[in-house]
Amino acid sequence: MSTVPTLSSTTSPTATQLVFALTNVYNQFSFKLSVDGSKYKLWKRIFLDMCKGAKVHGHITGKSLLKGDDDENWEAIDSRIKSWFYTTCDANLLHIISSDDCTTKDLWDKLTKFFLNNKMSHMLQLQEQFRNTKKGFSSITEFCHTLKNLVEALADCDSKIDEIELVM
Repeated sequence: MSTVPTLSSTTSPTATQLVFALTNVYNQFSFKLSVDGSKYKLWKRIFLDMCKGAKVHGHITGKSLLKGDDDENWEAIDSRIKSWFYTTCDANLLHIISSDDCTTKDLWDKLTKFFLNNKMSHMLQLQEQFRNTKKGFSSITEFCHTLKNLVEALADCDSKIDEIELVM
C-alpha cells in the first residue's frame, strides 16, 4: 500500500511532499509538447516553474545527485518528475528522448539538444510556410488563427515577425 506524504501547516514542505502532492500535471498544460517544437518555450517555462515550485529543480539541472545505490527517496522523486515528461510530451517525442534507466536530467538534456539542434531548419521551414500561407477557402478567423500559430512558432525559434510583415 502506497501513501502520499501529507503537507504540514507548521513546517515548510519537503521536496518529497511537494512532488507527490502535485497531481494531474497534464492539467497545467493545454497542449502536449510535440516533435515540431512549436510550443517548446512555453512548455519549458511551465515545466521549470513546476519543478521550482516542488523544490526539485536540481533534478533537471543535475545539482541533485543520487547519494548511493540505495537512495530510494531520490529515485522516487526522479521517477515522479519523469512521469511529468510522460504526461506532457507526445509519444513520438518520448520515443526520441527517452531510454531505459534514463534520469530526469537525461530527458531534459536530450529534449534541449533535440530542439536546439533543429532550431535553424525548423525556423526556415516555418518562415516559408508563413510566407506561402493563403486564405483560400478558409474563413478569416481560421486564416488569422493559422498565421498567429505560425508567428508564435517562429517566436519560439527566436524569429520575430513584425507587425508590418504580419499585415502584409
